[in-house]
Amino acid sequence: MINVIQGDVFTASADALVVPIDGTFVPRDGQYERLIGNIGRQFIKRFPSADFVDEMEGQLDLPLALGDAAPIEVSEGPFRVVVVVSTLFHISHLDDKYKRSVIRESFLQALRVAQRAEVKALATAILQGGWRFTPEIAFSEMLKGYASGGIQLPDVEVYCLESTLAERLGELARSLGFR
Repeated sequence: MINVIQGDVFTASADALVVPIDGTFVPRDGQYERLIGNIGRQFIKRFPSADFVDEMEGQLDLPLALGDAAPIEVSEGPFRVVVVVSTLFHISHLDDKYKRSVIRESFLQALRVAQRAEVKALATAILQGGWRFTPEIAFSEMLKGYASGGIQLPDVEVYCLESTLAERLGELARSLGFR
């Protein structure tokens, strides 16, 4: 089930959170913070006791291919698992068709990682990857990824700060046969 929720993703009651990273960049020691984007930075700021950067450095094998996902177990904070998805890519130009496939595939991989980690509910923002897609386009690709995932997927809570956007995305999901 996919639920679109107007609110802050960091207030989710889910047991896992999706955090986009640039997994293609292989940092030296002490440079892991360069991998993360806005959601990861906000996570670090709000939950410093989770030691997310240290946990990522200790648990993540890099490079993580564009569109792939990996679990990071965290001992502190509201989420048991942070699922990092490799979507923040800044090295070369990618065409829109490929970028859309990265959104779709990375979300599907996040779902599979969450499933293997026995996650019941997964919280995420819209995976736009900084690629200037509208939220509707990015969300439709996420829905396609979810639809291709098969049965036994975790529940997904997609968070939007704007109420009108949450309404539009909820309507989009329903129009495509999602609850």
